[in-house]
Amino acid sequence: MNMKLLFFIICIQLSIQSFTQDSLFYYDLKGKQVEPNKAIILGIAREETGGWMRRDYFTDSKKLAQTAHYKDHDFKIKNGDFVSFFANEQLEEKGTYKDNKKNSFFESYFPNGIMHDSCKYINGIPTGICYSWYIDGSLKRELRMDSIGEGEGIVVAYFPNGNISYKGRLLKGMRKAGNWTYYHENGKPALILNYPNLDQSILEMSPALKYDSLEGLRMDSLVEFISAKGFDEQGIEQINPFIGYKKAEFKNGVNGWLEYIQIATYGLANRILNETKVNNTSYIAYFNIDTQGRVTDLALSNKINSSIDKQVSNAFLNAKYWSPAIHNNRKVPIEHSQALIFQNGNP
Repeated sequence: MNMKLLFFIICIQLSIQSFTQDSLFYYDLKGKQVEPNKAIILGIAREETGGWMRRDYFTDSKKLAQTAHYKDHDFKIKNGDFVSFFANEQLEEKGTYKDNKKNSFFESYFPNGIMHDSCKYINGIPTGICYSWYIDGSLKRELRMDSIGEGEGIVVAYFPNGNISYKGRLLKGMRKAGNWTYYHENGKPALILNYPNLDQSILEMSPALKYDSLEGLRMDSLVEFISAKGFDEQGIEQINPFIGYKKAEFKNGVNGWLEYIQIATYGLANRILNETKVNNTSYIAYFNIDTQGRVTDLALSNKINSSIDKQVSNAFLNAKYWSPAIHNNRKVPIEHSQALIFQNGNP
């Protein structure tokens, strides 16, 4: 085991004599438990009245990564205050959960300090006026919801150039209703999906909420559109418009991307080890792929030194072989994230 990590763990153990024997946990970036010598995150847990509190630390910098509260010792049921930080010490997110549902005002940020989301939730449902932003700070989405958590309101999303990306109405239970209109980046309509106006008996039923990664909301997945009309970028109606989501893709797919990023960061693991004497460290790169397939914005979760940080940044900014994402008959910008893990001198 790395001697710095071992010393850090011993110090932590000495400071938490009241903790149980199983109070130390070792995680990778995805939260999967790993062997201590592979850990990016060290978690320290203690039992509290009605649950457990866990503090996570980055093993390379010893900085706080997260303070979290759970109902269970397996850390599956979020219940209480949560606050998390990026490795560069910027605030990532803060808010309160109740039985795994967001139940307070939540704010989240990109590693560059730009706000990502701002919204108040009641039992996991957004309320009031909520906003989301792109990495460069331009407005991405606005919600105007009821104030009591019924899940009823209006959604308007935007392209980075300020044009509307899509808009629509939500009935009780985060259920789409009426016309949802999706636009091309040039401002012309791309697709109009018509959803039914549901009767009161359906609205009183519990919704089957499912997260839509493109639209960034949890909505009732059982509500389906009843008609569709599509248009190309010149406004000409199409017979078979594309309905759905196709991810942005690098040349030759996932394997092509992994090969590219490995070549672009070649030698970094040894540089990090030689220059910082740190065995285990990581970056998460947050970047935007625009409608032309270009990487237009970038924010890194970590700072090591200016030279190494610049090489990591260039690896992403110089990636020129992306095809853009397509959503409901139009090209759309998409936020993407990629973890880079350097362990024991190996990427």
